[in-house]
This record gives sequence, structure tokens and C-alpha cells, in this order.
Amino acid sequence: MKRRKWNGLLVALGLAGGLAGYAAGEWMLDRLTGSVHETVLMGLYFGVFALFVAAGCLLAETLSPRLNGANWKLRYAADGWKWLVPASLLLLFAGGALFQWLYGLELGRKSAPRDYVLLLDTSESMKQNDPDNQSRKAAALLVTGMSGDKRAGVAIFNEDTTWLQPLTSLRDAASRQLIADKLTGAPEPVGQTDIGKALGQAMEQMKSSGTQEGRGAVILISDGYSEMNLAEVTAPYVAQRYGIYTVGLDSAGNEQGNRLLQQLAEATGGTYRKVQDAEGISEAIGTIYANQQHWHLLGERTGAAEDSMFRAALRVMALLLLGGLLGLALGIVFDNRFLAKSFLLGGLIAGLLAGWALESGLPSMEPAFVRAIADLALVLLLTLSTVLFAVKENGGGAGLSPFRRGGYGRLPERTDGAPASRTGKRFR
Repeated sequence: MKRRKWNGLLVALGLAGGLAGYAAGEWMLDRLTGSVHETVLMGLYFGVFALFVAAGCLLAETLSPRLNGANWKLRYAADGWKWLVPASLLLLFAGGALFQWLYGLELGRKSAPRDYVLLLDTSESMKQNDPDNQSRKAAALLVTGMSGDKRAGVAIFNEDTTWLQPLTSLRDAASRQLIADKLTGAPEPVGQTDIGKALGQAMEQMKSSGTQEGRGAVILISDGYSEMNLAEVTAPYVAQRYGIYTVGLDSAGNEQGNRLLQQLAEATGGTYRKVQDAEGISEAIGTIYANQQHWHLLGERTGAAEDSMFRAALRVMALLLLGGLLGLALGIVFDNRFLAKSFLLGGLIAGLLAGWALESGLPSMEPAFVRAIADLALVLLLTLSTVLFAVKENGGGAGLSPFRRGGYGRLPERTDGAPASRTGKRFR
């Protein structure tokens, strides 16, 4: 016989666990993004989230066993606590890491650069075209916003190249602030423009700093033109697969300079952006950086993949399956295949809803709020699964827990009020 079951305490403590898991996940996203690989980060996020949710649900059933019955509480609740970590944390860690790996597959896209060299034109003409030093402010803003696994170096150039900061790790706030301070105190524009020499110096810097093949990039901002042998300057970049990304300030009579910047970008697989005034520099270089970064299941997509229907479907499908895994985890913890079926179905629907919430809500000014809605909606629907999908009772069959054999359902009650006798099987 099937009937719908309800445990209000399970819903309440499940939501409390979801809130705790969400808070822990946001802390990890804040502290670990850029420091650990996306697959590990998403594995940790979903694993810890599942642990808190499953712990809340298990605690609710231990206190008030509305779904499993009093015999389960007396005889088998302790086994649920033993299997809480492997059934939730480990299972969802594996699922989160796997689906993130699939979501983040390159599919022909180059690996994101690790080392960035910023070259800022400080020739005489920049006094007129960038009077408020927007290029330096934009560079400082970019560096302070880079992830902790990056290295950055900054140089200013006219006919000579001056290093404000050679390539250095950005693992801590102090190193980022140091670069920002050096940009603020950089000399005023003077002299002529030598782009070729600056690019040669940038290549030498990356070589001497051990930048790996395909993991270096130069972001060059200029309003001028200089004579150079384009093939000779770009050949080392092509050989090492370093991209040159250029931003050209629009200025009267500088068509030749803008064409040169475009040619440099095209020759090395970079991009060229033209801005009408200095105020547009920050957005231009911010977009350059964002377009090269990887994304994770719970964050915003950038670049060409921002509107990708394939990526959108992949994220929703991943959340759907992760919701199903979370439901399965509850079934394993309770060791009840009938509950597991209800939780699995509810988890799939809940995951679908969470995936839709993320995909429709991102990008957002408050991505953490969007994730909160997705997480709590998933938990709410999951904990109501036994109301949505009736649970079969007192059926036979094998349990879910991998460490035992036995039947499913509760031990039969004796009509004379005495406790049911134990046999070699755990359940009837």
C-alpha cells in the first residue's frame, strides 16, 4: 500500500541544513575561487551542501521518525549517522566534480592564461588622450580583481620600457595593492612610442619568469603608432602561444596605429578593442580578462559562451542529476528503498528547478542571492518529496546501504504488543 507522508520537522531542519550548507558554500566560493581548480571547488560545494542537508533530515527523523517509524529509530538510526558522510559528502563531491568537469570542457577553447603582462603607453600624446590617467586606474582595478592563481606584471612604455612590477603572484591582497600603488605613483607621460620594444621586453619577462607555453598574455593599451617588423615581433608570441590583446584609444589621425594594434592581436590569437575615450578602457580590459576565464556551475558565464544554449542545457541537466543524487543520498542514509524512490524523484524535480533558477537568474548584480534561491528551492522540494510521491510500505526487497543485506520497510508489529522478534534480516 502507498500513502503520502509528512514530517514537518524534517522540512524545517532540512532547510536549516540547506542554509548552513549555502553559507559554507559561499565562504568557499569567496576564499577558494582561483586558488583551487573548478572541479574540486564544485565538488566541495555540493558535497558540503549535501552533508548539511542530509544531517538536518537525519536529525529530524531521529527526533521524530514520521517517515521511517519508531522501530527504525530504536534499531537503525545509528547506522544512518555512520553512513552520513560517505552517502552525502563523498557521493555529491564526486557528482559535483564530474558535472563541473563536463560543464567546463574546453571544446577547442584555449586554456585560460595564468600570467598577464600589462603594457601602458605613457608617451606624450597620452596627456591629451588620457588626461585623467584612466589607463592606470583601469589596470589597477583589473589587477585587484584577478583571481589568486594568477600572476601579473605591469610596465609603462614610451621609447623605453619601465617595469613598475615584474611578474608576481597575486595570492594575497598585499601584492595586489602594491601594484595598484605603483601605478598611482607612475611618472607622467612623456616621449615617443615604441610598441615593438615594449612587446620584446614583455616576452623576455615571461620567459625569465617561467611562463608556461599557452599560459601567457599581454594586454597593451596605446593611442599611437611605431615602426616595427610585425612578423619578427610576433614570432616569439606565436611560438609560445601567448596572446597579445590590444586596446586602442581613438585619436585624430591615428588610423595607422589602430591598424597596427589590430594586426598584433590577429597575429597572436588575441583580440583588438577600440575605445572612443579613456573612460572606456576599464570596461575593455575587464572584458578581455573575463572572456578568457573558466566558469563553474554556480557562477556567471562570460565571453562567447554567455548565451550558449548548449552550456545552459548542460548546467540545468547537471543540477537535475545532482538533485537526484542528493535524494539518493537521503535514501541511503535512511536505508529505505521506498523513501529513496520518492526522494530520488523529488530530487530530480528539485534539481531541475534549481538549475532553471540559476540559468534564468545569472548574470546578476547579486549572484549569491540567486544561488540562495536555487539552493533553498532544491531543499524545500526535496524534503516535500514524500508528500508529492506516495511511499510504499512494508514491502520486501534489499536495502540500499552497501554494508548489509536485508529487507526494506519496518519490522512488523506484533498484535500482542510485544516487540517483533529479530531474525537474520534487518527489515521485513
